[in-house]
Order: sequence, then structure tokens, then C-alpha cells
Amino acid sequence: MPQDPTSPPLAGRKREALANDRNVLVAAREVFSLHGPEATVAQVAERAGVGVGSIYRRYSTKSALVRALHVAAIDELAQIARECTEGIDAGESTTSGAVETFLRRHILESFGPLIISSGEHPPATPEVDAASAALHEALEQVLATDRAAGLVPDALTPADLMLLITHLRPPLPLPREQADALHLRYLGLVLAGLAQAAAPAPSTADAAAPDSADLTPGPSWEDWLALWTSRDSGTTAGD
Repeated sequence: MPQDPTSPPLAGRKREALANDRNVLVAAREVFSLHGPEATVAQVAERAGVGVGSIYRRYSTKSALVRALHVAAIDELAQIARECTEGIDAGESTTSGAVETFLRRHILESFGPLIISSGEHPPATPEVDAASAALHEALEQVLATDRAAGLVPDALTPADLMLLITHLRPPLPLPREQADALHLRYLGLVLAGLAQAAAPAPSTADAAAPDSADLTPGPSWEDWLALWTSRDSGTTAGD
């Protein structure tokens, strides 16, 4: 739940409350990733080093805590996505494209998997919709940057990136360093496939080479929202 860098500094008590809230959300993300939907608010409080009552004063129910967790997750991803394209636009030296940087940063920097094993999908509330819209816009910029550089195929969509995240960063019963190494291994394989799909169409002399046109368009953002939130778009990602 990143703070807007353009906002004025917070007063002492507000700053402390914001830090405590972030600490609770980090703890909740870790607890739900480890224990799944049976995790309790008491376990979150113990992990965060706060009293159960202090959590309930901020979040009236476990479901309210989970909803805040979902919004914080998409806010975090949107911030990472914006930083990836802003760095490239500013001419920062990089050997990676925006998509690779985005996926790699999610693996190495996020404090837990995007899909939280809370047993719930976030409801389609105005807060979730606003955060999702901001994330969608940021991911479109990530893709536009790499399409212009010929690094990813045109058929790749923001929803594809979100589904890739869920596959590339599942919870694993391993120390973080070992899990990250495996996640990065499979990211490398995915990136190799994307580069191949983005390659120019083969000449007639090399008709056996893969054609990027063979990659069908990915799911829409509405498809992703229907999968991730408790709403029904009337379609599936495969439609």
C-alpha cells in the first residue's frame, strides 16, 4: 500500500498509524500464504506484533482485512509497473524490457504471492475497481513499451501478465531464496517463449520457424477481473 510520493508528509500519529497498517497487511499476506483460508486474525496479530483488538479497530471483520489485502496487492503491482516504464522512458540503462523487469521485480520484491489463499475473491467494490483500473493502465504502458521495442508479441495482454504472475509466483514450501531461484528459472523460459513469439514472421525460405501471428489474442481485462473478483463477465479466459 504505497504512499503517494506527491502527498505532504504525515503528522506523527498518522504516520505511525500508516506504518502499523502496512505492517498488519504484510503480516496478513504472509499468514494467509502460509495457512490458507483457515488462518485467523489472531495469527495475523501475532505475526505483526500487535494486539488482536488493534486489528479489529481498523478492520471490523476478517473479510474486511482480506479486502484491504487485495487492494494493497494491486496497488503494489501498479506502482511496480509504473516504475518499470518510467525508468525506461527516463533512459535508464537496462538490458531487460519493461515486462521482464516487472515480472522479475514481482518475484523478488513482493512480500507474498498475488493470489492470497484467503478462501475469498475480492468483491467488485468501487475501491477495488479504482485500483484495478489504475493497474490496467500501468500494465498497458508496460506492454506498449515492449511492443515498440519488439520484445513481446502484440497478442500479449495485461490480463496475460496477471495470469503469468499467478503461475510464476505460487507459494512453495521452500526457503525464500530457493523459491525465488525456481520462480526466476521459469520466468526465463517464459521470456524465451515471448521473444520467439515476438520475432518477425519467417521468410518463405524458413517456413518451419514459428510465426508470431499464430499466438491468439489473450484474455481481456474483464476476463481477468471475473477470474480474480466475485463478478461474472459472461466469458472465460479461453473464450
